[in-house]
Amino acid sequence: MKFVYLKTDFPSGRSHILMKNTESPSQELNHFVLVLTNKGTLWVDVFWPYDDESERYTRRISEQQFWQTFREWRLAGFQLGDNEQVATVLARRQLNLKKNTVDA
Repeated sequence: MKFVYLKTDFPSGRSHILMKNTESPSQELNHFVLVLTNKGTLWVDVFWPYDDESERYTRRISEQQFWQTFREWRLAGFQLGDNEQVATVLARRQLNLKKNTVDA
């Protein structure tokens, strides 16, 4: 696996940091080894549908920046998130986008 480190800063104030496996075989399904949000939630080893909206707010960061942010958020406390719920929401969004494109 080859990783890139990313940070997503949404306009709502929510932020994620993640390690993305760039050798994932699927173009529509990303493999994020760690997803951590500063709102107190951690997801580990998840496969996530590609999301155009998230990509607009995502930028590459260094491994050092990733782990520094991870330490800061860990000191602030976080808890395990629900991977299934997140994947369901994103998959539904992707299906709706494809359906709207076909209807247009």
